[in-house]
Amino acid sequence: MVAWAGVRTVALGVFVGSLLIGCEVDSQSGGSIGYGGESGYAGSGSSSGSSSGGSVQPMLVVVDANRTMSANPGDGVGVFTQYASGGHWTVWWTCDTNKTAESCAFDITVSVATGTTISNVASQGLALASNSGYGDTLTQSSQQIEATTTTTTTLQSVTFDTVATPAGALPIITIDAKLSGQEDGSYFFFVQDDEINGDYQGTLTDPLMLEPQSL
Repeated sequence: MVAWAGVRTVALGVFVGSLLIGCEVDSQSGGSIGYGGESGYAGSGSSSGSSSGGSVQPMLVVVDANRTMSANPGDGVGVFTQYASGGHWTVWWTCDTNKTAESCAFDITVSVATGTTISNVASQGLALASNSGYGDTLTQSSQQIEATTTTTTTLQSVTFDTVATPAGALPIITIDAKLSGQEDGSYFFFVQDDEINGDYQGTLTDPLMLEPQSL
């Protein structure tokens, strides 16, 4: 278990022995690659001066195209990002409720810089707020998506498309993921070089910038 000062204790691990979350990578051709490690969930890349509003300099990491991940909702805390050719993104997240009997209060913001637009936003697993104001929320503009959720044993996600200009430019997204108001890059997962987080053993920044692989 890892704890933040003054915040409820949460846990995250990838699939090794008795750790808490099983995560696999599935290739487009149907193969799978397992990953394991007890700490340091990170991606390779360089730091950048751009930020979506956090106090750190976000790292810029490359995401393999057309790779997917899987994890068991309720068994661990994670924020997962996938990219499919043509500008199609999926960001999904899970909690550790099966282990802690507690929910996760997520506030996840995806933003893009000037010259890139977001469209075709859809959600899955969110209990969107009714007129009474209670429940999950999803707000969007042409350059930002924000989802606030109370997550337990359900996989929750947003899908969206990005278009960058000039034509042929690769879109870069920035994700700021807060759990109970706290940012922690150890909860980010993506696929790079057919490995979870590129098998990088450092700590990711939160916010984090992600660029799709150039095909």
